[in-house]
Amino acid sequence: MIVRAAGPGDVELVAEMLDEAGEWPRPFPREELVERIERGEVFVVDLDGKPAATFTVLWDDVPFWGEQPPDAAYLHKLAVRPPFRGRGLGARVVEWVERRAAAAGRAHLRLDCRRDSPGIRGYYERLGFEHRGDVDHPRFAAALYERAIRR
Repeated sequence: MIVRAAGPGDVELVAEMLDEAGEWPRPFPREELVERIERGEVFVVDLDGKPAATFTVLWDDVPFWGEQPPDAAYLHKLAVRPPFRGRGLGARVVEWVERRAAAAGRAHLRLDCRRDSPGIRGYYERLGFEHRGDVDHPRFAAALYERAIRR
């Protein structure tokens, strides 16, 4: 697994992966991706020489979590392409983000997902995330999850 920062040439690739996942509005807004890529928040995972997944890392998340102390990293838009699913790639991405968060001195890893998606909620719970509440966001009703950084 090779994780790299997405570059300007990855906008369509990342958008395609997010669209394939079906968890976000389709087509995913390209303008949002351009801005996040420019800020260095979007990553692409290559596996066996092919783009296999994407995810976004934020250092705050006021729209979902409100004002918080700078004690967490926020994982967003984790999407694994269908041919690479079932191989533990998502869990490896979570571990990668956790290591990055630990190196930045953060104590928690947080994320949100669709409240009405028991499959994805169960997935994150199996990875050790605990439900911390719900929020109604303009895009969707979200469940908030957190796990302590494992050092």
